[in-house]
Amino acid sequence: MSAIAQSESQPDSLDLADIEQEIGQMIMVGIRGTHLNDEAMDQTRIQVTNGEVGGIIFFKHNIKNSRQFRIFVKSLKAVPTKEPLFLAVDEEGGLVRRLKKTQGFEEFPSAAHVGSNLSGSEAYDVYSRMAKQIQSSGLNLNLGPVVDVNINKLSPAIGQLNRSFSRNPVDVYEFGEIFIQAHNDAGILTTLKHYPGHGSSREDTHNDVTDITNSWRSSEQLPFKRLIDSGQVDMIMAGHLFNRSVDPTYPASISPEHIQKTLRDQLGYNGVVITDDLQMGAIIKRYTLEEIVVSAVNAGCDILQFSDPLNLNENLPRQIRQIIIGGIQDGKIDPDRIHESFRRITLLKQKLQQSPVSND
Repeated sequence: MSAIAQSESQPDSLDLADIEQEIGQMIMVGIRGTHLNDEAMDQTRIQVTNGEVGGIIFFKHNIKNSRQFRIFVKSLKAVPTKEPLFLAVDEEGGLVRRLKKTQGFEEFPSAAHVGSNLSGSEAYDVYSRMAKQIQSSGLNLNLGPVVDVNINKLSPAIGQLNRSFSRNPVDVYEFGEIFIQAHNDAGILTTLKHYPGHGSSREDTHNDVTDITNSWRSSEQLPFKRLIDSGQVDMIMAGHLFNRSVDPTYPASISPEHIQKTLRDQLGYNGVVITDDLQMGAIIKRYTLEEIVVSAVNAGCDILQFSDPLNLNENLPRQIRQIIIGGIQDGKIDPDRIHESFRRITLLKQKLQQSPVSND
């Protein structure tokens, strides 16, 4: 059934105030500012206060230095909200990092270096220092570890950037688990990426659709499956990865075949799924905003990430909300899907509230 097929039942009436708050928790955005009183932050302050967004992801343009960034994040956390914000960063080590030495932060080695050169205890030390630095900045979510298996060492998104721990999926699982444990010990949530596996790809989803139909291997599921079975997964990021043998229409990030049927039903994952940035070329060049949003929700994704710092639209959260509400009213989205995602997100956010470390 198409991801935007009509629901069998349309609600007679909706409590719009409640459903809008639930939808807000499903939206994560990038922002322009470096201080809460920046003019660029006016709309963000309103959105946070009104519950229009549930998470913020930070990039290099938000960070001048470590002191400024700590103040910025602390001021955002002080804005009154019903639920705490996810405050996220891509901090993998190596080339993919947002907290840089030139800004007063410690930098860490790539996953490839860790997987090839460090013992388990040495890796834990690296990721413990990484997590404590994230925590001291006031953040609570790292969009890592990468648990892609390094099948194609020439992959422009993974292999060439040294983002994978190993070609051996067992090693990827073991180092991924160490990354998670070190972060959780510091009160930081983590995110497995990029489901169903980006390591065999020949393209980069930042630019256009990445077809893994003929290159993907079932062994790429092993790190995801073992970590799911261990009960340690906070979030899984769905990549814009197209596999015609699974879904001939949509990439994994907006595909019910990948998310609902394979990840949830077959692999047994019932936690939060976050999309990769839905403004990447792989998605935005091929689908309308309405189709992206409706399809992602119906696929079983819980957090829709719109983070491109070069293409930020301050009214985007409102547009997304209206698309989802319209989809419910038109029978394209079952409101139970929104309630389901809200429950998953708020359950995970309880973990933040229970952690004295992450609320410093």
